[in-house]
Amino acid sequence: MNDNRILMKKYKQYLVPSIMTSLALALNEFVDCMLVSNLLGSDALAVANLGCPVILLIAAFYVLLGNGGSILYAIFLGKWDRVSAGKVFRLSLILSAVGGVLLLLIGLLLKGPVTGMLCADASLLPTYQSYYRVLLFSAPVLMLTLTFVSFLPPSGAPVIATVVNIVANGTNLVMDVVYIKFLKMGVDGAGYATITGYLIGFIVMLVMMRVHKVRPVSVKLSGKGSMDILRLIVRIIVQGAPAAMLQVCFAIKYGYSNSLSVSYGGRNGVVAFSLCLQTFSIASVFLLGVADTAQPLLAMLHGQKDYKGERAVLKRSFFLQIIFALGLILVFEAVPQAIAGMYGVEDPEVLRIGTLGIRLFALTYLPRGIAIQFMRFFQVEQRRLYSFVISLMDGLLVLPVGFLLCELIGLNGVFISYPVSALIMLILILILNCRIYRKRPTEYTGISLVRRDTGSIGSTSFTISDESEDISAASEQMIDFCTEHGVPRKQAFRVGLLLEEMSVYTKQHRTDKGDIDITLRLTEAEITINFRSIGTPFDPTQGKEGDIPENILMLKNMASKISYDYIMGMNNTQLLIERS
Repeated sequence: MNDNRILMKKYKQYLVPSIMTSLALALNEFVDCMLVSNLLGSDALAVANLGCPVILLIAAFYVLLGNGGSILYAIFLGKWDRVSAGKVFRLSLILSAVGGVLLLLIGLLLKGPVTGMLCADASLLPTYQSYYRVLLFSAPVLMLTLTFVSFLPPSGAPVIATVVNIVANGTNLVMDVVYIKFLKMGVDGAGYATITGYLIGFIVMLVMMRVHKVRPVSVKLSGKGSMDILRLIVRIIVQGAPAAMLQVCFAIKYGYSNSLSVSYGGRNGVVAFSLCLQTFSIASVFLLGVADTAQPLLAMLHGQKDYKGERAVLKRSFFLQIIFALGLILVFEAVPQAIAGMYGVEDPEVLRIGTLGIRLFALTYLPRGIAIQFMRFFQVEQRRLYSFVISLMDGLLVLPVGFLLCELIGLNGVFISYPVSALIMLILILILNCRIYRKRPTEYTGISLVRRDTGSIGSTSFTISDESEDISAASEQMIDFCTEHGVPRKQAFRVGLLLEEMSVYTKQHRTDKGDIDITLRLTEAEITINFRSIGTPFDPTQGKEGDIPENILMLKNMASKISYDYIMGMNNTQLLIERS
């Protein structure tokens, strides 16, 4: 009997859609900039790159609500609290719609000072101001669509989220050609193409959800519970603040790095730095794809207090972060000229600066990937201040490091500042983790700061097949574990019988053979047994045609309480036995 086999299968099922979603986003940015560069020239690429801080600011708002809301949503589902989960979903959508309109209006009012601050090159300013205006009009569409999409993975529909992003970004690229080449709309055409793409993506999402009967838990908001609603809004914002601050700091550090690139390298420096940003988008496909895969699973497990499952998911995520980062470094160190060539860069001086910049910049991915994985995990663990500080370090450490390095070595200091800052950040995280673990070793399993189940007097978990031999062996193992931890023999046999009956029920309702993850948790007051399996929904609390009457009767008579929910495409059933 192995541990957490269902979790690892679900991790694999979510990994590919998460990477494909990141790939769609990155390819859009990658090809989008390549099209702009080839159709309009390197000046247009520089303008598009100057729009990056605005895009990241818009992203900060939908990440604040989408990431924060979806984490809370998964945690509440893990706690079997569908009412709170439904309120979080609805509130996040309302806030994203209102926030998108407000961002548009405020951005238009501050157009002059903002564009003047972001674009230091006077010759590019008129073109940039027009492009900035179009980007602002994309805010309401992007915020509502991407906030909604954030809730699809914890609702068990990661594939729909992937399809929506592929359709939206694919449409964007097609419309780039239409608007720029045929309608002669210049750089503005790239912004209008984004709006068109996400409008189409939103429509496709609604159609697919209807066809596949995907319905995120949603609860109507009542004016009577205004204080409860206000508390949930605050929790959504606080929960998403670290990830949102990551985006805000992106905008700050990229804007600052652009200024340094202009100061120390002129227009050639800006184009070279733009090439580095495009490699960053490619790397994010894998590194953020891994982090996005883990986060909803970790949130659900946190809600269920399944710390052993958390440890398994986190371990797999760190392993993949390291493997992908090393692979990316090897590629970018080997063929930086090919990346520059894809953007139509032919000037020998820009090629020289750009290829060196890509090689230096690539060293960022390993330390930063690990640090961001820590940040995402600490978000789930409700270490909000710690995760927020990590996001600040990710954005702000580059500023003094970049300034000092540029003063010492010129333009190359911009490129080197990113890996140096990422390494400093990771070292600081590991030092602080070690200090926390040494102070409270009984609370954590190691320097990753995965919690121990200190609220129980004993817990165990394992995975079985639904074969009769495995079920019988698991029942005996559960009985032995209970008696070893002071549970009376009669009550221990009750636990073993419940395991057998629930496993038989699961086997009866599966259309094919499969595994069952089982977790047993003992406290002074109660015994809980959690069952997790992949497949079509079944609810043991609701009788259905084909059920074995004796099986259902046994479950209801022996368990003090039976709870069921279908979370992230998994049947989750909890059997509770009161020990008094």
